[in-house]
Amino acid sequence: MNQPVHFKFPVFPLNTVMFPGAFLPLRIFEPRYLRMVSDCLKHDRGFVICLIKSGREAGQAADFHSIGTLVKVIDWDDQNGMLQITCEGDRRLQVLSSTIGDDQLITGEAVYLEREPTTGIAEQHQPLVDIIANLIKQHEIEIEPDLLKDASWIGYRLAESLPLSPARKQWLLELTNPTLRLSALDEDVEALRAAGKLGDDPGVQ
Repeated sequence: MNQPVHFKFPVFPLNTVMFPGAFLPLRIFEPRYLRMVSDCLKHDRGFVICLIKSGREAGQAADFHSIGTLVKVIDWDDQNGMLQITCEGDRRLQVLSSTIGDDQLITGEAVYLEREPTTGIAEQHQPLVDIIANLIKQHEIEIEPDLLKDASWIGYRLAESLPLSPARKQWLLELTNPTLRLSALDEDVEALRAAGKLGDDPGVQ
């Protein structure tokens, strides 16, 4: 059996869970991350966003969950020494080990997790599709229609959109079965509606 290939990527711990296919705007001001983004743009490579376990986003390097998402910078704007960037989630990976540089920039040795297979959506999960379809309509977003038939894509979009705790979102990210993720999200939607945090009509409040 072939051994998994290890890659080295800079790690950006945040109080946010990043999902494949998601878009995230970030304002970069710390020298370590300005250098990181500059290097990523120069060499057309990405960096890893992982949820913080303990510590803070700024200052000393934070402890982070090992499973995160590789992102690429798709847009950037230099604002007088501060960078405004937009990242797109690419794929999940696991950071096996890491080192901390003198400037507190973390470099992780990581392996890619297998991409989830394209899986159809069971009838009982169709209301979840309706929630995402409603959001897309509200925000006038154009997507490939087939994405609404992909359990993995629907699960990621719903997990990022619902008002769930970071710990819950991390758990959903780490699941490897898209149908099980939708079943878990069914429970989340029911709980949020019972708590008055989600309306009866499809759409996130």
